[in-house]
Amino acid sequence: MDPESRGKGESREIPKPRTLSDRLSEVARSTFVGRKKELAVISEAIRAPQLPFMVAFVHGPGGIGKSSLIKAALSDVGAEVQSYFMDCREIEPTPQGFQAALGNALGIGESEPDFRSVVGRLGEMEARTVLALYRYETFGLMDTWLRQEFMPTLSENVFTVIAGREAPNSAWFTTPGWHGLFREIELRELAADDAQIMLESRGLTSTEIERVKGFARGHPLALEMAAAAIRTQPDLEITEGPPPNVLQQLTQAFLAGLPEKTTEVVEATSVVRRVTEPLLEALFADSNVRELFYNLQVLPFIDVTSDGLIFHDVVREVISKDLASRSPERYRSYRSHALRFLSKESRQAVARGLWQYTADLLYLIENPTVRDAFFPEGGTEIRVEPASGSDAGDILAITENSEPEESAQLIERWLDRHPETFFVARTRDGKPEAFYIAFEPSTVDHNILEEDPLTSAWISHLDETPVADGERVLFIRRWLDRTTGEDPSPAVGACLLDLKRAYMELRPSLRRVYAAVEDFATLAPILTPVGYTLLKKANVALGGTTYQTILLDFGPSSVDGWLEKVIGAELGVDSSHVEETKRAESPLNKHGRILTTVLFTDIVGSTERAVKLGDTRWRDILESHHALVRSELAKFQGREIDTAGDGFFAIFDSPAQAVQCAFSISNLVCQFGIEIRAGLHLGECEVIGNAVRGIAVHTGARVAAKAAAGEVLVSSTIKDALAGSDICFENRGAHTLKGIPGEWHLFAVERSSAA
Repeated sequence: MDPESRGKGESREIPKPRTLSDRLSEVARSTFVGRKKELAVISEAIRAPQLPFMVAFVHGPGGIGKSSLIKAALSDVGAEVQSYFMDCREIEPTPQGFQAALGNALGIGESEPDFRSVVGRLGEMEARTVLALYRYETFGLMDTWLRQEFMPTLSENVFTVIAGREAPNSAWFTTPGWHGLFREIELRELAADDAQIMLESRGLTSTEIERVKGFARGHPLALEMAAAAIRTQPDLEITEGPPPNVLQQLTQAFLAGLPEKTTEVVEATSVVRRVTEPLLEALFADSNVRELFYNLQVLPFIDVTSDGLIFHDVVREVISKDLASRSPERYRSYRSHALRFLSKESRQAVARGLWQYTADLLYLIENPTVRDAFFPEGGTEIRVEPASGSDAGDILAITENSEPEESAQLIERWLDRHPETFFVARTRDGKPEAFYIAFEPSTVDHNILEEDPLTSAWISHLDETPVADGERVLFIRRWLDRTTGEDPSPAVGACLLDLKRAYMELRPSLRRVYAAVEDFATLAPILTPVGYTLLKKANVALGGTTYQTILLDFGPSSVDGWLEKVIGAELGVDSSHVEETKRAESPLNKHGRILTTVLFTDIVGSTERAVKLGDTRWRDILESHHALVRSELAKFQGREIDTAGDGFFAIFDSPAQAVQCAFSISNLVCQFGIEIRAGLHLGECEVIGNAVRGIAVHTGARVAAKAAAGEVLVSSTIKDALAGSDICFENRGAHTLKGIPGEWHLFAVERSSAA
């Protein structure tokens, strides 16, 4: 939804302000200070006729100047280089999420481009191309896939720069083939002479410069904030110390100079990942939300992005930690209000934009077991990857070291029949130190499931308590370390972290996880708080050892609903109370399961059109588009469920009226110089309050993502329901839909038959 159409107060044009990042970038382009050696390494590599190495990995603490170095290097090589700057915070950490984000940056029209089309588009470019991934510390789940699957397929004309707080995984140095193609660049504080030049360029006097150099110690962010603070507070006193302490004092000094209400808003929004006007309204219902949003976005440590306002991470950490220690009740209250808001939004976001709300929920979590599992911090010497044929000996040796003979024979049988279900954690020398076995039961031979007493018990439990159609199940048959067995170790931790990538790839369909352990009591302090329970009836004795089954049931809302419960438990907020509140406000006034037709529409190429037309003109078009869609929904007896950005989600009792409505909208929006794509699916949905959800909803969204500009695309359920009607279809073949099991036959509605 267009942010100008939300909130309260008078509408006014808000110019995009300079951020701290912009200010540092301007310096980088004109009088970039220091980093001559590092700048030369990157710039000369990009300019070279043949790239001397393919990946540069820039790392250093927050605020050290990583992004400004990259921007300076790109500015140095000139406009003939095509560059793409991608913020990893805004990308779903799955291959599909990365491909969609990069495809959008490359201008690929598909909502969900496949691997081949993204790599192919990069390969078509004649000019040197630079792909920059920054804030990489939030992208740990994707490191192995990027290194093993994505980057090796890029043409020799593509140069990749990675920037993050943490040092690179050792696999970048040890994986065969990467030697000589990878360069590590560590950033430290600026030298005294470079700090002097930087502060002089900010207009400080020689006396002020000496004061700042004394406590900032060459840290670029500290130098920048100190220069800004001293210009308005000449008598500012800062105690010398490590950069985090100095930044805390500078941040507090800056906040002290703000109006009281603005300071309150800054503190409240420091507890969330990103700030939008609707979120502000949830936190400050009685305020002028538009004015609050404007006051935030003009602050120098705020980045304005397409998904909302985002704090510079170092400044946000300082503010939120200070608030938590100084006023824990306010800190908890802000997080509780944010949870209620995000809970509602995540249920209505469905497939499109779901990752943003998942990441928002994850950010609220303070449980390190959960948060670090999705946003891991710190480097590791271990890499996890699918097992190869040469790993069989190590896998069996690890197994025999820990397991009784009967259990070891079963694992050997799994390795023989389904080696693709094994993943190994390698140490720096490439040797497997641990492994795990994971798979969806529907993807393996049913006979081996029955032959293995553990998986047979899990199948029996599924037969007794089945999941709903379309919901998915993950079996984690075993994890083992060479030395510690199933007990915690760095290698086991790396395996469990890699499993979170599977969680993300299977959502929003993942319902249950089954796993086998010997000693649940030892692992209970880690597993119980996040929802794992002991399934005693599925315990199995093998070779004198009893294997316990642990079960994690995410619930009908999959991973996102589970996250809400985890956060609610931390905050003392009953998630069922959130649901009851939403039910009470519901205009649907009913809940349960209904058979309905879901319709998704969105504007094709909306980002490009918005840039071309400008904010004011684009806002006018969006308002006209929204009014037209709502008029057509009323005409064809559709019910609007949600609108996000330029897209609509609606349901219909009649599939024919849904198709006719989609075509009517497609025809009429042409008057605004835009095109839409539309997707429809007929299926059973769950209705709770305002929310309509379920696999059918996600399927409809995925069908819409496959539609071309001006096309109305439907699943076979719609085609079959309209058999015998005057509406005709063109076969578009079988497709896989992200997160939805199986192949789906899609059909385009013939325009003449739906008129």
